[in-house]
Amino acid sequence: MISASTLVRFSGSTPRPAAADVAVTRLRLFDTSVWMAYRRDDVEWARRAQVGLGAVLAWDLLDLLMALPEGFPVPLRSLPRSHKRRLYRAPGGVATITADTVTRHIVPPVTPLLAVVTATDLHDGLVRASRFAAYCSRMTLVPSVPGNRHEELAMADLYGIGVAVVDQRPARVLVEPESLTDWQPTTAWWRFTETIYRQATGKLGV
Repeated sequence: MISASTLVRFSGSTPRPAAADVAVTRLRLFDTSVWMAYRRDDVEWARRAQVGLGAVLAWDLLDLLMALPEGFPVPLRSLPRSHKRRLYRAPGGVATITADTVTRHIVPPVTPLLAVVTATDLHDGLVRASRFAAYCSRMTLVPSVPGNRHEELAMADLYGIGVAVVDQRPARVLVEPESLTDWQPTTAWWRFTETIYRQATGKLGV
């Protein structure tokens, strides 16, 4: 369980960062509009700006990069020929390739923290917030307490989705969002971070 107030504060139906190291941006992900609270990797953002590297969205490339350690040379002879061909086609700034080694430089540009879905209907908000279950904590923001309050809030609690209502100022948190448990980085998660980066910066992906 996490406290939503450590990540976001609500100005009406608009979440704002509650900490200096948290950013909140409205994005379009999984066919839904969402306010995403995330932590930037400022070093990686600066590095990408310096080398002109935008978001990297290619599944096959990210899958390959997942297997390479960041910052440590890997002998090219240890990689299959298909992997080497893919690395040679990677955009500049992803890795450095010498005659003998490849060194990965790219890292996920953000850490997703909380997805906040605004909805007029709590059930609809819970359904859409559940799409982010594999990537970060989730919350739905509704204008008022639903008529079937106990049933809907019990469902939210069961699935670990936070609920806040904006019938007062500040918004009232009725259910705190659940933290991710047993989380492991995956290619899909890395691509999710790249999608956030692309939309937050307006830079096209490759």
